[in-house]
Amino acid sequence: MPHALCSMRSVKMKVKNIKKVGLYISLAVALVLSFMHITNVRLFEVLEEKSLDLRFAVRGVVAPGPETVIVAIDEKSINKLGRWPWPRSVWGRVVERLTEEGAKVIVFDVFFSENEAVESDDLFQRAVMRSGRVILPVVFAFSEEGYRESGFVSNVPDFMTPSAYTVMRNTDLLFSPPEAKMVLPTLKRFSAFASVLAHINMNPDVDGTLRWELLAVKYQGDYYAPIGLQAARLYMGLKERDLALDFKGAVRLGDTVVPTDQFGRMLINYRGPNGTFPMYSVSDILDRKTPKGAFNNTVALIGATAQGIFDLRVTPFSPNMAGIEKHASVVDNILRGDFIRRTELTVIPLVFLFAGILGVAIPRLGAKAGAALFLGLLGSYVVVVYFFFVAGTWINFIYPAAALVLAHTSQTAYRFFTEERRARDIRKMFSSYVSKRIVDELIRDPAKAKLGGERKEITVLFSDIRGFTSFSEKHEPEEVVSMLNEYLGAMTDIIFQYDGTLDKFVGDAIMALWGAPVGQPDHTQRAVRCALAMRSKLGELQAKWAAEGKAVLDTGIGINTGEMVVGNMGAEGKKMDYTVIGDHVNLGARVESLTRQYNSHIIITEFTYEKVKDIVQVNELGSVTVKGKERPVVIYDLVGVKE
Repeated sequence: MPHALCSMRSVKMKVKNIKKVGLYISLAVALVLSFMHITNVRLFEVLEEKSLDLRFAVRGVVAPGPETVIVAIDEKSINKLGRWPWPRSVWGRVVERLTEEGAKVIVFDVFFSENEAVESDDLFQRAVMRSGRVILPVVFAFSEEGYRESGFVSNVPDFMTPSAYTVMRNTDLLFSPPEAKMVLPTLKRFSAFASVLAHINMNPDVDGTLRWELLAVKYQGDYYAPIGLQAARLYMGLKERDLALDFKGAVRLGDTVVPTDQFGRMLINYRGPNGTFPMYSVSDILDRKTPKGAFNNTVALIGATAQGIFDLRVTPFSPNMAGIEKHASVVDNILRGDFIRRTELTVIPLVFLFAGILGVAIPRLGAKAGAALFLGLLGSYVVVVYFFFVAGTWINFIYPAAALVLAHTSQTAYRFFTEERRARDIRKMFSSYVSKRIVDELIRDPAKAKLGGERKEITVLFSDIRGFTSFSEKHEPEEVVSMLNEYLGAMTDIIFQYDGTLDKFVGDAIMALWGAPVGQPDHTQRAVRCALAMRSKLGELQAKWAAEGKAVLDTGIGINTGEMVVGNMGAEGKKMDYTVIGDHVNLGARVESLTRQYNSHIIITEFTYEKVKDIVQVNELGSVTVKGKERPVVIYDLVGVKE
């Protein structure tokens, strides 16, 4: 065998230590991810939010209830009524029509912060007053820079405070809704007749996507609700005292509990993409072209859908959803009681669980089985996460998935540089000398290859072509090489078939052994059966050569069994061979040379015969005296194997 075998010392690693390292790698992954989760690494939070968006996309549309409709300021209405903004008289007529059609709540996502023509403002004011069911908006600013010039004020208008939360619970708990610095209210002349004022602030995440609704904004000691929440309260017929802000993480609306995070935000359970809610043009309402009963007993939300008005938002379903559709989803969520609750309690336990499973399993599995386990766990978790989402719970996907990916990837990399590299080295060293089955066994347990040298019982086989020197001299080199390669290739295949180790070729001679590098309790029987198979194959080759008009070669085989020294031998660092030495090796070579003298094709010694006498058919040839043996050795002509 090649000198590369000397490097096998480096691959005989302790499997137990490898398994420990795999577990340590997974533990390190779990600790790092847990720390990242605790410190709220923004990248992972953004990825988690994107995974939430994907869950919405996979789930698709959830049909909203019939209570929520949209009154759209769309291109059709702008073409009909003229350039935006429209006179307040238009809105007065819209309020009158919606009231006449039976709308239970009318919500404006349209701002009225400056005085216009007196007659137009008077008409709108009277319509709001007579309707008695109109919600008007306010907008909060969370810094003062640049807002004062836009009409924002820092004092609290007296007409705003009645719209603040009046009931608050568990105020001793940590609760941090955003605190506004300034406010832009609707004009007092309109606000005074509104059922309630509510904010229309948007709260996009860092990536610009609108996923949350601010159910509470703190302003100068009071807390204010959004238009969607107040619209649901009025629709449900509840009083101000029935709306409670619970610092424990909820807004209580009568018997309905709306979950919030510590910042007073509700996760919006979007019903679907643009156009999910019933939508009617302002112009159609004024022209009485809407279906009969379209607004009866509804929350009518008035807002812009025309792109030119620039009230478009990025949502999980769309990069350009009208803001009014977001408000509609909030109303529908509350009226249906259909919320998504986020929980982070599962993150760290799942990170350690997944990393631990892979840390224990992967070092004990092959690369393919480890990959299958990883993909199985990841796929199963994807399904679990999705079904929890559909059921109304947002559980973290990214951190547990990262635990799986990083634990598997890191261990795969470690495996590549250790176990898999060891396996490649073993294959490279042994694949030309032993069968695949033996190679696989050495990969599973490299300690079986005791290359430093050991004394053990081994069966050795020598085979030689009779008269090959004379044959070589009489034939062309190309023919000699061709026939020799064909013969050696066929014999090697048979040796591997019987899990033998091909020690070496010496010209036309073959030396093979059984019982090393991997121990084989039946090594003698394997060698004997292999020799008979080699003779059978040679018969086929002889018939083929004869048919081709070529010379017919014949062989002799000698087999001996005994204690031999086996190991890596040679000049360290220059040339090393894995081979066997000892008197019993020499005896095997000697009996092979006797095959022509005794007119035998296969000769076995008495030491081999004693191991297989129950299964073989032999003819005793007598005794021979060989160098290194004090007494003559009985030899046998191997005829066959008993059936």
